[in-house]
Amino acid sequence: MNGRFTIGLFGIQGLYNFGCEAIVRGTYRLIREAWPNSSIVLYTYCPREDSAILKDLDIVCKEVPIRRFKLLRRIVNKLLRTVSSGIRLPIWDAKAVAEECNVVFSIGGDIYTIPRFILDQGKEQAYNAIVEFGKTLVKYRPLVIWGASIGPFGNKDEVKEYYFSHLSDVHRIYCREEMTYRYLEKHIDTSKVLVMPDPAFYVKGEFGVRGETDKNRSKIRIALNLSPLSLYEYGGSNNDFLEGQVMKSVRDLLTIPNIELVLVPHVVSPFSEKDNDLAFLRSVYNNLSDLRTKEASVSILEDCNGFINTKRFLKTCDIVIAARMHCAINAITEGIPTIFITYSLKGLGMADYVYGSSRWIISIDDIGEKLKDAALELLSCKKTVAEQIKKRLKEIEREETRVVESLSELSP
Repeated sequence: MNGRFTIGLFGIQGLYNFGCEAIVRGTYRLIREAWPNSSIVLYTYCPREDSAILKDLDIVCKEVPIRRFKLLRRIVNKLLRTVSSGIRLPIWDAKAVAEECNVVFSIGGDIYTIPRFILDQGKEQAYNAIVEFGKTLVKYRPLVIWGASIGPFGNKDEVKEYYFSHLSDVHRIYCREEMTYRYLEKHIDTSKVLVMPDPAFYVKGEFGVRGETDKNRSKIRIALNLSPLSLYEYGGSNNDFLEGQVMKSVRDLLTIPNIELVLVPHVVSPFSEKDNDLAFLRSVYNNLSDLRTKEASVSILEDCNGFINTKRFLKTCDIVIAARMHCAINAITEGIPTIFITYSLKGLGMADYVYGSSRWIISIDDIGEKLKDAALELLSCKKTVAEQIKKRLKEIEREETRVVESLSELSP
């Protein structure tokens, strides 16, 4: 594609999710390298707030276009869900996006997945709002699924057919780890599927080492990101066991001598408590009053809003433990050894993509038993792991040319 054209970025709610900010920033960089004269539009539910966050980028933030009678459509859709119907009334206006853009990137990352607890209960359905949006959009414009983890979709033939039929119709798929690629090659023609680094790997921090957030050198600083969404996606609404595992893991970490444990949010949703790390971490913190001492301090990172500000803090840590995959990437891109707390395919795939093994992966349902030992092990070999990360980041950096060349071949 040459000349001036408009690229739409669709599939996120807002940049209150620092991972979404990272996706947008990394995508912006790659698009600008491939097509310097292009215009970029981000569709979001928070256009005013997101415009302020991205004020350093030449990008237009627009509100997600909604079809008429939104409230009625939502009511009808709720009724359809209760009877397990695969039919829904579309909410997003795909035609409006097609009229404004020459090509659309679906950038949600993990929006082509099904939560673990739904698969465990066999309740997966042949419906996904982003698929319905895409099925309309591809009639008018090229659709690129960008930086995605995809699947698994369970064992129901009608559900798999629903997803794989649409995935076969899109213009190109860029998946962010090999696990997704291996899953796709079992079900669709992968001639238009490429593996690429997550766009977050291309977001650079311009900071010196140990700046104003300098750590107390006498303490071991561990950043811990926990997510209420990870509990919900893994176990559904009945997650008392997982909540118990979370509290046990935090209490165990605080028994490490001279620890400085900092609870780090990476998503602060104004729409849903189950997607608000800060509110969840405050509840965890409030249950630790009996363990807060001079020898074992614990605090919440309250004031580092955004991906880049959080990156600056993570760089000061000895190790990072993260449930949010993009929090893990945020630390890894600064060379900080990181443990992935996993609850879905994306975390498993990304940990394997970075480390080439499952050594630094702990499932969310095992953290109460395994997290402290894993943290101690990582602390004992953090220099070796940091060197491994540094080497891997150089390999990822070299992938940029291949991705940009692939983008340059697209045509609207």
